Amino acid sequence: MTSHGPNHNLEYQAVPYSSDDADNVEHPYGLEHNSALNGGGQDQYHRLQPADEDIYQPQTGPYDRKATVATEFTSTTIKEYPSDFEQTQNVAKPSWLPYTLRWPTLSSILTLTVILEILVAAFHAISVRDSGLVDDDGSGGIVVASKIVPTVLAVIHVLLISILLNDIKRTQAFAYLSSPHGTSGKRSLTWTAETWWHALFQGFPSRDRKTNWALLCAALAFIFGFLIVSPFSSSLFVTEDIVFTYDVPFRKLDISSSMPLQASPLGATYFRTVGNILQNVTTSAWITEKYAIQPIWPARVNGVPLGPQFTDSMQTWSAKTTVFNVEENCERMNLDPGGIYVVPYKNNPKIANYSTIRISSASGCVLNITDSGTLGDSGGALWGSMSNLSAISMDGLDLSDDGMSFTKANCTQDEYMIFTNGWGATLTEANLTIEGQACTSHYYMGDTNATVVFSSGNSNVQVSIDEAQYLSNRVEIPSTTANLSSFQNASLSSDWSVHLTQPSQNRVAISSGPAILLLALYNFDPTQIVSDPSSIQTAEKIKQRFFGELLRDTFDNSAANNPTDISGTTSETRRRIVAVPAVAIVLEVSLGIQLILLATVFFMTRLSRRPLGLFTDPAPAMSMAKLIAKEPGTLQSFEGLHDCTIDEIRAAVANQRYRLTNDGIRLTTPEIDDLIQSNSPEYSNTAQSIAATNSKPQSFTFGIWLLIIFTLLLSATLIVIAYLYWYSRMYGLYQTAFVYAFDISIGGVDLSDVNPASIVTTFVAVLIGLWWGSLETTLRRIQPFLSLAKEPVAGDEGLLVSYISSYLLHAVWKASRRRHFVLAVVCGGAFLAQIFTIAMSSLWNREPGSVPFQVDIQRQLELRTVPHLSEATLQFTSHQGNYKQSALASLFSNLKTSWIYGAAVQITLNGSQPAWSSDGWSFVPHDLSSVPQTDVQNTGNQSTVSRSSMNATLQTSGIRARLECSPHQHLDLTNTTNWLTKWDLTNATAWNQTLDPTILKSGYELGLDRLGSNTLLFLDKNASLTGNYTTFFVNNKRMSCCENITDGQIGTSSVGYWSPNLANNSLYPDFATSWPANFTIKWIRGRPVEGYHDRTSTSSTSVSKPRLMWSEPPQMAALNCMPIIETVNASVTVSTEDSHVISFDLLDEPQSDPHAWSDDFKQHKNYDGLCESAGCDNIYSVNITTSYGILFMTGLLGAADMSNFMGDVESWNIATENLNDQTFNIREPGLNADLMAYSMLSLVDYDHEALLDLDTLQSTAQRTFTALFQNYASDNVSYTSGGYVFQSPNEALPSDLDTPVSSNKNKRADASASDSSITLHVQRPVELLKMSKAAAWICMLILGYLIVATVILTVASRRYTRILLRKIDSIADVIVLMAGSEKLLKEAREKSKAELKADRATKAKLGWFIGADGTHRWGIELVGTDDEKKTMDTPPYDGYQSEVQNNGTGDRREYNADGVSLLSSNNTHINHGSSISDPSQTHYSSSNGQPRGDLSPVSQDYGYQMYHQQWPNSPDDYPPAPLNTGERRAPSVDINVDSTPFSSYFHHDDEGTSNPIKARLSLLRRGNTQRRS
Repeated sequence: MTSHGPNHNLEYQAVPYSSDDADNVEHPYGLEHNSALNGGGQDQYHRLQPADEDIYQPQTGPYDRKATVATEFTSTTIKEYPSDFEQTQNVAKPSWLPYTLRWPTLSSILTLTVILEILVAAFHAISVRDSGLVDDDGSGGIVVASKIVPTVLAVIHVLLISILLNDIKRTQAFAYLSSPHGTSGKRSLTWTAETWWHALFQGFPSRDRKTNWALLCAALAFIFGFLIVSPFSSSLFVTEDIVFTYDVPFRKLDISSSMPLQASPLGATYFRTVGNILQNVTTSAWITEKYAIQPIWPARVNGVPLGPQFTDSMQTWSAKTTVFNVEENCERMNLDPGGIYVVPYKNNPKIANYSTIRISSASGCVLNITDSGTLGDSGGALWGSMSNLSAISMDGLDLSDDGMSFTKANCTQDEYMIFTNGWGATLTEANLTIEGQACTSHYYMGDTNATVVFSSGNSNVQVSIDEAQYLSNRVEIPSTTANLSSFQNASLSSDWSVHLTQPSQNRVAISSGPAILLLALYNFDPTQIVSDPSSIQTAEKIKQRFFGELLRDTFDNSAANNPTDISGTTSETRRRIVAVPAVAIVLEVSLGIQLILLATVFFMTRLSRRPLGLFTDPAPAMSMAKLIAKEPGTLQSFEGLHDCTIDEIRAAVANQRYRLTNDGIRLTTPEIDDLIQSNSPEYSNTAQSIAATNSKPQSFTFGIWLLIIFTLLLSATLIVIAYLYWYSRMYGLYQTAFVYAFDISIGGVDLSDVNPASIVTTFVAVLIGLWWGSLETTLRRIQPFLSLAKEPVAGDEGLLVSYISSYLLHAVWKASRRRHFVLAVVCGGAFLAQIFTIAMSSLWNREPGSVPFQVDIQRQLELRTVPHLSEATLQFTSHQGNYKQSALASLFSNLKTSWIYGAAVQITLNGSQPAWSSDGWSFVPHDLSSVPQTDVQNTGNQSTVSRSSMNATLQTSGIRARLECSPHQHLDLTNTTNWLTKWDLTNATAWNQTLDPTILKSGYELGLDRLGSNTLLFLDKNASLTGNYTTFFVNNKRMSCCENITDGQIGTSSVGYWSPNLANNSLYPDFATSWPANFTIKWIRGRPVEGYHDRTSTSSTSVSKPRLMWSEPPQMAALNCMPIIETVNASVTVSTEDSHVISFDLLDEPQSDPHAWSDDFKQHKNYDGLCESAGCDNIYSVNITTSYGILFMTGLLGAADMSNFMGDVESWNIATENLNDQTFNIREPGLNADLMAYSMLSLVDYDHEALLDLDTLQSTAQRTFTALFQNYASDNVSYTSGGYVFQSPNEALPSDLDTPVSSNKNKRADASASDSSITLHVQRPVELLKMSKAAAWICMLILGYLIVATVILTVASRRYTRILLRKIDSIADVIVLMAGSEKLLKEAREKSKAELKADRATKAKLGWFIGADGTHRWGIELVGTDDEKKTMDTPPYDGYQSEVQNNGTGDRREYNADGVSLLSSNNTHINHGSSISDPSQTHYSSSNGQPRGDLSPVSQDYGYQMYHQQWPNSPDDYPPAPLNTGERRAPSVDINVDSTPFSSYFHHDDEGTSNPIKARLSLLRRGNTQRRS
């Protein structure tokens, strides 16, 4: 290889020539070897220039000398020609990159992605490890940190990636152009990727391109961002209830000092048992239906928690403790065949032949029951010990006090149960229903784990055990631990009848042992027990409960002992912010993939691998002008396209090859299209003007229909959000579509629930943001051209301006500063779209709530105005008041629903308030069963909201009872002589020294001996039976209980009873002359001793009842109280499940109810008699009407002595309290009180001294009295017949009743009428999807702004389409606008950017111009005083172009490589179009034998390098074409530069045929025409 020129020692690299596009830009810059394409076998070499030379500066060669150009084409030689630009130093490399592709910014994006990946992974790991990240205290900071911050970071992350993708897209054409081989126009000058999916498609390989890793990875990273990262970021953190467990020291109650445990039941023991069985109230958290659990508690808790309720900051306690239980193994006993017979008892002639019933079990246990008539009358339930039964014998028969006898045979069991009906006078198998059980009791104990659970929202406590562990560890209780016989005897004791008595004047079923409690559960009907298959389980429950209560007594007694130290755990439920595992994993994977993709982008976009060949941002139009100003080949290839459509332009340059050199964008391939004759009809008739074609929008998103659709989408989104916001405020979003959460699990691992609401809304916001971003990106791209098209503008407002790299608020500021207000509005919308995404992500929050609906129901009850009607027996020969007893006895007939028991349980054992009552008020109940019970949602987490847990609000009437109390005005309690009698107990004449205890020598007895026989408390200054007085006991009976003596030491005891105020020899129940009547509450505290007997009878065998003496004058507190019953209208919210009141509001002031006191046992319509016999002469049946208030007070003040209701004839005979009646009072060592006083004592935590304070006595009495009336009002309420306080709206007294109001026989005049229906406002508990008020308003305001901005843009875009006749979205689109603008190009060549920016006088405009050659063109040109070019506001008229073509003449123009003309006064040079015969040679020909005066340098190397040579006319004599080296050609030293207009260099005599580009277009059009034809 030879070399010519100054340097003969240069080294060159020979590489094969390829016509394919070079996607790989990593090429060494050396000498390229091009094999000859023809058969000549010539090789071509050209020097590959580096792509780092300043395209705006005078260039030099790479050898530190003048540039050279090749002049010989017949051999592989290189001849250097010196350039006219001198430079002695190396040229700087083109190192410009967009900001996002520069390593600091791109590294920052990578770093942000790494940080986000680390944060998500760290939060995920911490959330799993610590069961959440932080406690949710509901503060605004938590909401911001958990909802807004993740979305903000995601939005920033995706925004940066979108900017990165945009910069890669807009520089991709330059990356292709910077390839050493250049690339086709299709891959460079007309290359566009307007949307992300276009970029994704362009990144994948195809038949004619390799994989574009930078573009592909950036597009994929963006797709992962807006499809996954942004939507899922809003659901990363949610609030959940998390359970935390801690190991802490525990304590266990030590009961070892009480071992072996002894059963010593107290009155409170029976009371708690009865309260639990009949009222279903929890008496202690440690006593359950199946077990008694030895108490445990954390060491930090002060005191021993023994009650039913206690609180703690933790939600659970757990530790190992000891558990006790008793089980009954029972065997059924049935009537034997022939089991009813009569056996004569010969050895006992006093006993008649009674009927005997024989029952037996399968194991052979036989029981004989002999009845003298008691069972036969009314049946019974019997539960006793087998050990107390004698063996079956015919020799004798022992009858009990009830007239029954039980004998056994072959029975090994511990106890028996017998349930039978009453058979009447004759016993037969047909009228006998009997069942027996032979049972064995087993008492167990064992250690197991116990867990205490505190219910949220209240102080209820539930204790559970590990039953499987207990059953495996338990053993029968040894004798060293407990005396089991004492427990067995206590549970089967006859004392049960003392603590549970049914007041009735009629015969009831008899009972023994705990069977009375079982019988009370079945309304004292034994046949119900027999017919109930679960009755034995109920009996076992009673025994276990009593066993537990006996142990509870032991626990109480051991509370003062030092507890045992153990270890245990506590746990609490905390509302925590947790990372949703499913979302975290998705984000971790997505961010990880993005990190890899971005790292690939970073690697592939370095200039060493992806050179751009640029020194500055090419986005401004002037930058593009500088890239083409010195490239005549490129200019010539575009000059003829100014009047073509966009498709024609792209088709014309699609197959041309261009390369970005230091001089600019250079055309590197020759034109190879067929020559077209000037008279070709296909060309001459197909030239289309863009003025005659319909302009298209600058982007598909600017299409009128898409803008309308987008406006409708924004409007629909606004309407939906506004409607959902209104609906959520009015009704709540509870439908399944809103609250459903997908339960995600992988490999059996639960990844939590994910509600798609936030994801969907965030995704919608992202889509709106992307759509808006597309509009904003397009408008930023075309705004400089819009400014140029509108009016002439200076460079810094048109040619030098670009918004491509300006985003969000920066673009808003930049556009506002230049008064581009539409762009500012749109860019502001782009910024708000990001805020919109953030707001939409925090729009939703799923939490518990309720939804309302209304239901109209029938009003069934109202407050009672009609008095109760009852029928009683009146005996004039006896005490006149006894006829009231039948009405009073009905108050206590159902012990299962006893209102006194219910109130006592409510107060003392923290029981729940009755249904339809709260805070002392009782409200008229309504039947809520008609409320629709339907499931309204499915939350997707395997559970639906309970149908029965709805709340209903309604307006109804309320009623309550309260007290107004004060001390008795004339009662001086400090003077004990007014209410105490002092006795000399050593007086043997008055006192029985044999029976009396010797503890006291003298004593004090309540009451005065001279008046009332120590039963009355006189309330006047002067005691008198005709004055005012009350009783110490509930009635006029002496006190005989209860002392508190331990080891001979007299302890303190208390007596507390409520009693009516009496006057003028009146007695209960005839104690009031007017209502409401006062009563007295007493609390007495001292040191009493029991068992003193007076000598009241002269008979030596007569013994008086024991009397209670006080060792010293006791203390007493007494209050005079008046009951008040008042009503009110109220709005009440109740649960539809159990009708308990949740809340209420009083609608007016309470008013006293006169109907409560109107009828005081009024007698109506006396009859002649009940029978005709002589014994019935004085017995009459009478109707009684009693107001509910009088009935309540009378029953309340007599309940502590059930004999008041059993038909006893009251008299002034001295009596003593009946210790065998403890149904409504408590008698135990140290206490004798009715249940009212006992309830008051419980309110002061059983501090006996506290009740001596009158204020405390009054406050506790008030609460107790209110609770009593609450339970009274709620007792036995029926929706058809009403109850004590409520009645049906149409209730009336019988028409034949002797009513005081004779004018109305059908209904009492004071009876009220009510509305037929009532409206319930029901709140159904649901899972609600709540909308954030702030987020919703932000979203709606932003959407409103975007809608207005879209309308503005829609209107403005119509004008944009009119003034921009062609799309401007590629390099070619910009070049076409400037290819014939010689003044603009001259400015670009001669001035730097700084000079152009400082030049405010020179202005440019985009529009129609008349060039120097007379052609009309639409493009950008400088405007001034030059007459050669005149702007036109409208396109030229039709036919104007043809005139220009026919008349166009001018000088032949010659070009140097840099576009400067090479004019000579002596020579005219002719350059012809290229031939298709050989791309390596340039052939010239003329049309019709004439030389063509058309210069068509379709390659930079085809200029007049040897401008003095006269080309021959023969094609054979033409020299070979210049090498297609693609190298930069420096200008010759002999250049004669003139000021000829630049466009004239391209003027030709025959415009129609001399331009090869137009010839190419003609071919394209002709081909299209042929295909259509």
